Amino acid sequence: VLAKYAKKTFNKNFRYICDIKEVEYPKEIGSEIDYKDDIYTKIKELALTIDKLEDEKLVIQEQMLRALADYQNLVKDSEKRNELRYFQLKKSLSESVIPSLDALNLAIKTSKNLKLDEQSKSWLDGILATIQTLEKSFAEIGIKQFLPAKGDKFDPAIHEAVATVEGGKSGEIYDLVQPGYILDNTVIKPARVVVSK
Repeated sequence: VLAKYAKKTFNKNFRYICDIKEVEYPKEIGSEIDYKDDIYTKIKELALTIDKLEDEKLVIQEQMLRALADYQNLVKDSEKRNELRYFQLKKSLSESVIPSLDALNLAIKTSKNLKLDEQSKSWLDGILATIQTLEKSFAEIGIKQFLPAKGDKFDPAIHEAVATVEGGKSGEIYDLVQPGYILDNTVIKPARVVVSK
């Protein structure tokens, strides 16, 4: 746009100069025609220079846009990689702690059938407090425990059948053996259940 405007302006001025019958020009130039030719040549050179600069500007703008797009893609890829690393770290940590938590829960479950004295009951209260602390820590990093109920439909994506029994509706959960765990909406440990057949 600038180059076209410059060309029109130079051409208009040049025509105006050419229309003047008496043109002052330096004495060292041989004739009025030489002077006009010299101005026209310089105008033409300037117009070509402007065209060249416009083309270079467009190339630089395109390169800058491309570099910006590459940088934005790099930032997005880096964020995705960091999220994946963080998820894998949480998954690895939870997989190493979940068995201990399950063992503590099993100890609490079996203790209900025992006759405990006061000292044993206080020891049991300590285990319950430990379980609550672990579950709170899990919740803070996005790990949730899920407990399917009796009568829920068996789903192999989130449940693991450890046994089948007669009774109840076929394909429904009869009893819960161990709870399942979800990390950021991903099942990292299916709930272990007994299924009706």
